[in-house]
Amino acid sequence: MPPHLRSASARANSGNQSGESSSKGTAKTSKTTTTRGRKRKSTDSQSSSRPKRGKQTKASGTEEPEEIPDEKRKPRLTTPDLEFDYDRSQLRDPRLTPGRVRRPRWESFDMPEGFKERFYVPKPEKPRGQTKAIREHNLSEQKNLLDPSEMFHDLYVCHKKGREGSPTYDAAGFQLDWEKVDSWMHPPSYTKSGVVSRMEKVVDKMEREERDMYKIFFVDGKLPDAEPTIVTEYLQDHVSKDLDVPWHQIGPKHLVEWEKRGFPKQKAGKWWREPNEMEERRMMKMSSDAIYRKDL
Repeated sequence: MPPHLRSASARANSGNQSGESSSKGTAKTSKTTTTRGRKRKSTDSQSSSRPKRGKQTKASGTEEPEEIPDEKRKPRLTTPDLEFDYDRSQLRDPRLTPGRVRRPRWESFDMPEGFKERFYVPKPEKPRGQTKAIREHNLSEQKNLLDPSEMFHDLYVCHKKGREGSPTYDAAGFQLDWEKVDSWMHPPSYTKSGVVSRMEKVVDKMEREERDMYKIFFVDGKLPDAEPTIVTEYLQDHVSKDLDVPWHQIGPKHLVEWEKRGFPKQKAGKWWREPNEMEERRMMKMSSDAIYRKDL
């Protein structure tokens, strides 16, 4: 074959081989690309079928409302909820009580059974990072402030208001004296012997004053056949209403004034009778924490 024909044939064969090679390479590349594409597609599909929780929540745009415990659905216990009135038809002396401003209130120890369960009372949070003694003190203080039926609720409320705070009234309806309450909150330090000595002096003074009042109030100073302490409470109540002076302030000097004003002495046997349930309830309120009341 002439040289120029061999050269042309070789170029043709070279072109064909190059084309085939290119075609095979393209096909291989295309196959690889197709295969990889399918894998990526499969991955995208799986990803879209399982969306992230955060995105799903955001997309929904709804949040479930926080469930309110049944206890918190009850009305909040407040001071007015605890107020009540005595049945004056059962009292030996139905006259109004001098110095009383508010109605009496139930407390946790004397309220009707099941009464408190109708209301919600917040519980104090446990304090942290303090000594055990301080934690217990703070916990007790918060409990008394949050629960108006607690025995010392009025004292804590009064002290928290401060010296210039608004008036605070105890469970019997009398105004408290902030200075006296402050002394209760910060009692002076005493030794054991000092406490005993102080108590003896208080008892001696009380017995001496009672004898002086008995001499003025009763004919011949003769007491009825009853517990002297209880007799004294009702004696004070009688004189309190005669003089229009608060019950907790009545002492020997008021009996002297009572006698000067001409009120008749009482015969013990005729004047005295055992208190009924309503009278006992009232007198318990009258005597409870009376030493912290304001003198008028």
